[in-house]
Amino acid sequence: MDQAAQFVISEFTNPSGEIVFRVTGWLDGKRIRKNFPTRAEASAERQALEIQRLQAETGIRTTATRLTDAQLHEAEAAFRRLADAPKSLSF
Repeated sequence: MDQAAQFVISEFTNPSGEIVFRVTGWLDGKRIRKNFPTRAEASAERQALEIQRLQAETGIRTTATRLTDAQLHEAEAAFRRLADAPKSLSF
């Protein structure tokens, strides 16, 4: 599988005969292959892995915060200004 390809879900029969849903793909150069009993669980995992892959590529990540949009933009601007400074923002 191409490492740039997204994660995919396929139906898979275990050696025991049990049918499961397998999520496969690549993340940080490592092959990911996980089995789930339901398609819903496999879909949730595929979405989480796809977000991790995109975050690694872009360097942007989502997080819960109590900051407003304006406060978040101001905080990002402050960190950009302090990027080369030896002091932290809390100083």
